[in-house]
Amino acid sequence: MGLPTFSSSSSAEDKNNKNTAETTTTAAQSSQQQQATGAGANTGAGVTREKTAAEKEADRLYEERMEDEYAKREGGS
Repeated sequence: MGLPTFSSSSSAEDKNNKNTAETTTTAAQSSQQQQATGAGANTGAGVTREKTAAEKEADRLYEERMEDEYAKREGGS
């Protein structure tokens, strides 16, 4: 997307173009401000936040299910 261009005339069309350019710029800025919020999100300088209790529990359940699945495929369980 290119940069908006402005002319020196002040017609109604120019005002509409300006409003459109401002809306486009605002939309682009808000999409850039959205950041990932998961525990693995890159928050800068190699720092990540601690996992919540719910995330730890979900990870534990996932690992347990994966172990069960592998055991079934290997003929165990």
